[in-house]
Parts: sequence; structure tokens; C-alpha cells
Amino acid sequence: MHKIFGDKAFLKNLALLSIPIILNDIINSLINVMDTFMTGKLGAESVTAVGLGNQVFFLFTLITFGIASGASVFMGQYWGKNDIQNIKKILGIGYVLVFIDALLFFLVAELIPQTVMSIYSKDPKVVEIGANYLKIVGFSYFLTAFTVINNAALKSTGNTFQPMLTTLVSLISNIIFNCIFIFGMKMGVQGAAWGTLLARSCEILLQLVLIYTRKIPIFGKFTEYFAFNRPFLKTYFKIALPVILNETMWAVGTSIYNIAYKYSGTVAQASLQVAGVVQNLFMVFGTGVGTACGILIANALGSSDRQRAKDTAFKCTLISLLLSLFFGVVLAVSAPYIIGLFDIGSLGANYARIMLYIISAGMLFKIVNFIFIVGILRNGGDTLFCLFADACSVWFVGVPMAFLGSAVLHLPIYITFALVYLEEVVKTAFTLPRILSGKWLKNIVGERNEKRHHR
Repeated sequence: MHKIFGDKAFLKNLALLSIPIILNDIINSLINVMDTFMTGKLGAESVTAVGLGNQVFFLFTLITFGIASGASVFMGQYWGKNDIQNIKKILGIGYVLVFIDALLFFLVAELIPQTVMSIYSKDPKVVEIGANYLKIVGFSYFLTAFTVINNAALKSTGNTFQPMLTTLVSLISNIIFNCIFIFGMKMGVQGAAWGTLLARSCEILLQLVLIYTRKIPIFGKFTEYFAFNRPFLKTYFKIALPVILNETMWAVGTSIYNIAYKYSGTVAQASLQVAGVVQNLFMVFGTGVGTACGILIANALGSSDRQRAKDTAFKCTLISLLLSLFFGVVLAVSAPYIIGLFDIGSLGANYARIMLYIISAGMLFKIVNFIFIVGILRNGGDTLFCLFADACSVWFVGVPMAFLGSAVLHLPIYITFALVYLEEVVKTAFTLPRILSGKWLKNIVGERNEKRHHR
């Protein structure tokens, strides 16, 4: 412990990076909480419709996060060697990929919203409400895509305060617009969709203004972003493609959980949406440290300091263990009071409360897995192993358990939820030996790669 808490320079750097990231993630989670909370006043069907409608957004954002995360591995290591030009090239590749990603999901939301909703729910009213929500909120996908990739670049270059500020503006805007449209104009769930679209518009406008006026290093001429060549693209996709596939397979698998959960009924699904947004709110402390840890590791490897990267991984892991234990206890104690804020009926509230107890017990594994996969292994360039660990645990443990519990055995939703959570235990068993082996310590932007890129 003294090795961690006695290293004031490390703690200072970690705090400067992680605190704005944690606050940013809290604000992001609060946006989802406020949508669920406000639509929750309209009843279980509205909560379920928004939650399931956002499964499309969930899939989209995780693939976008995969693109941004893959880019961050390079941008963090290039920042460690002070190579701004190549950071801009990586950002340009990211722009192309997130635009394609947003376009595909936009077309799904606009052209076949009812078909999509019917995959997740057997309730005709939920399908209708959710389809109307998707048609409006689909336009926000483009705004979100470019916001996410820009935020990844800002964080990788040590500018973690600005994403927090722009996300805060998005939250405040979302609350104001939701109040106007949902309650003032009585637009219900469609009002929530308009609130999200306008809030995301405010967020990206402020982000672009700040990047331009502050002349942040990622700001450049249009041609600088697209000056990459074929060898550069080949190196990028060798590392980034497993990350994108990783997030895609994890997102699709997690979304399939919700397909399985529809066999448990609308009330059970409403309780899952509530438990999910609360879980995300508590997880931000671990994910914030994990993201900051990844930035420090990438910077260290980019400057060819393997020992510093290894020490950072060890220290961040111990800190994450302490955080997960603390917040697990806090969640367990506060669960009954949190559930009381949502109007999902007594049965739904009981389901959600039990699931929060399960989350509090499993938080240790969930936070540690984020640190291991997203923070350490991914930023160490070990992206293929991350794909293997994540995909196997979700598809060979989580998905079968979801259908076994809900569709086959017809177990209470909280028991099915607990069975699905076993995927986190399996994931830890995969990743811990890999961390200890040190095989993940890779400099992917070394001199040998640079010579190849300029041929």
C-alpha cells in the first residue's frame, strides 16, 4: 500500500486525469438516469420503451467507443512520444469510421424502428412508443459519434477537463429540454427524444468551439487528418480492428440479453432498465480510474518506458479493488432509497432492489475487468487477447445463461440476472494470468513501425 499512497507524483497525475473523467462519466450516466427518471413518471411501459429503444443507441455507442478506444491506443502512445501529426492521422481514420457507424444505425432507426423494437418486446404498446422514440433520437447518432471520437483524442492528449465541461452542458440542456417537452408540452416519450437530440447538438457545438478557440493540439487543417497511407492504415487496423470487433461482439451479446429478458415480461424489463442506469452511475469511479490508467500506460509505452507502464498497471489495479469494495457497500446500503425514486410499481421495485444487491456484490469483478481489459491490456497493445476474453465470456457464458434463466426455466428476473453476471467472474479468470505474464507490454508506435509508415 505504501508503494501506492507514498508515490505522490503518481497519485497527482492519476487524480488530474481520472477526476475529470469520473465526473464526465457521472454526468453521462446522469443523462441516462434523468431520461429514465422523467419517463418513469409516465409508467412502466414508457420506461421500458425508452430503455429498449436505447438498445439501438447502446449498440451504436459501444461500437463507436470501440472505434474511439482503438484510436486512443495509438493517440496515447503517439502523445507519449510527442508526435502530433500522427495523432491527427489517427483521428482522421476515426472520423471516417464513426461516420459510417452512425449512418448505419441512423438508417436502422429511421427505416425499421418497429421491427427493431419487436425484437426486444412482445408488448405492442411498448413497441409503438419505442419506435416513435427511435425515429427522432436516430438523428443524434451523428452528433454523438463525432463527440465521442473528439473526446477520445482530448483525453489521450491529457485534456480531460473539456469533455467533462461539454458533457455537463449536455446534461443541463437535456434536463431543461425534457422538462419543456415531456411535461410542459405533454409530448411524453417523444419529448424525451427531442430533449436528447437538442442536448447532443449543444454538446458538440460547444466542443468544436472550444477546440477551435483554444487551438488544442488535435486542431488542424482538413488535409492533416487524411494524410495517412496504406502501411499506416494496415498498422492501425492490426491493433484497432480487434478493439472494434471486441466492442461490437460485446455490445451485440449484451443486447441479446435484453432479447432473452423479454420472456420475463414488461415489469421485469422496466426493473432491469432502472438497475442498469444505477449500475452505470456507480461504475464510473472504476471506469474513470481505468481510463486514466490506460492513458498513463499508453504514454509510458510510447516513450519506451516499460517499467513505468508495469508499475502503473499494478497501482491502478489495487486502487480499483479498494474502490469496488467501497462503492459496493455504498450501493448495497442505499439500494432501497434509490429504487424509491422510480415509479415502476411494487413488484418492479422489488426486482430492481434485489438486482442492485447482486450488482453491489459483483462490482468487484466488473470494475477489475474494466481496468484489466480497457485500461491495461488494450492500451498495452494486447487487443487480440482482449477480444478473445470478452467474446468468450459473453457468448459462452452470459448469452446462454440469459436464455436458460428467462426463456427456458422461466426463473425470476433477478436470478437470471445473477446467472448472467457469472460472465464477469469468467472474464477475470481469463485476464488475470495475462496481466501477470507481462506479455501485454507492447510499444506499437516504435521506430520500426514509423519507418514502415513513411515508405
